[in-house]
Amino acid sequence: MRNRQGLTLVEVVIAMGLVFLALLALSGLATVSWKGAATGKHLTIATSLAQEKIETMKLRGYKPGLDGRIEFEEPSESLPDYPLYKRVASIDPNQPMVGLQTVTVTVSWADDSHAVSLSTLLAE
Repeated sequence: MRNRQGLTLVEVVIAMGLVFLALLALSGLATVSWKGAATGKHLTIATSLAQEKIETMKLRGYKPGLDGRIEFEEPSESLPDYPLYKRVASIDPNQPMVGLQTVTVTVSWADDSHAVSLSTLLAE
């Protein structure tokens, strides 16, 4: 047996290759994690904006005398802290039955490719 004092060049190259592959796999995982965190952030903001509008509409209460569905989109100036988001609210009278109104708020982002919708009922 011969006495080995260190590593050969081939062993060093193989070890570096394995470290490189491990780092490459971890970088892909980090990218997926960042995208997931960004999606979660958008969902949280959109849900909060929708819930805020639902609560405002619940405070205003039932709207008597509506003949048909009304829908209104808030101008972008109404959400100055969230310029990427669009909020649309609608009221459907007599849905799901006479004496009730269905209020739906939809908040979308990324050119309407993603959205969150919340609904509630208002009673007469």
